[in-house]
Amino acid sequence: MKATNIVADYATDPKIERRTKEFLKGLNTGDGKPMEQLTPVEARMVLEGAQNSVAVDLTGIDVTERMINQDGLSVRLYIVKPSIATGILPAFMFFHGGGWVLGDFATHKRFVRDLVVHSGVAAVFVEYTRSPEAKYPLAINEAYAATKWVSENGHEINIDGSRLAVAGNSAGGNLAAAVALMAKEKNGPMLNFQLLFWPVTNSNFETESYNKFSTSRFLTKNMMTWFWDNYVPASKRDDIYAAPLK
Repeated sequence: MKATNIVADYATDPKIERRTKEFLKGLNTGDGKPMEQLTPVEARMVLEGAQNSVAVDLTGIDVTERMINQDGLSVRLYIVKPSIATGILPAFMFFHGGGWVLGDFATHKRFVRDLVVHSGVAAVFVEYTRSPEAKYPLAINEAYAATKWVSENGHEINIDGSRLAVAGNSAGGNLAAAVALMAKEKNGPMLNFQLLFWPVTNSNFETESYNKFSTSRFLTKNMMTWFWDNYVPASKRDDIYAAPLK
């Protein structure tokens, strides 16, 4: 389908509810710099500040931290379980969003908490190395190594490694899909399902939706270009692990 260059106006879009329009109005009329004009460190501080400005419910979970070594990689894990749970639990590996540049356990703790509390299973949050400090495919290799470790050593953290899934949001959904593909190619670990929240699956910026919603949104075309530029060089953006559906 041929991409259109007509940008949809958020203010008149009937599909956007009132409070979201108010949020977008403030975003577009403020004097802050666009994300893509910030350094990665500055951009991380913006996200962290926004998250810290709102009180959220973090009850009902127990969190432990673990450093693991697998396939020559050291990765920090946060194991999140329902506080009422006992015994060995099934689990999902969780890879966070933020364009491979932003975010960490603190910024996604509420999201993971909600998934754990409402599902009754455990989450293993993978604190992969972000870009631009790390370039593709290090984050994927760390995500796969962590998944492999839990599959083989889950008993050490009271998790059933044979009942394992992968999950992630945005760029984390991209990593989850890549881990599933890598597990298939390498004949393990066995995964029961993927849970992908608005995943990044394509590196093509010239699509109808990219152009229709390119500006005046929370996530813009320029911002996504900035994320990709920090993460992976153009020469590797067609790799299946970088763009699983391209």
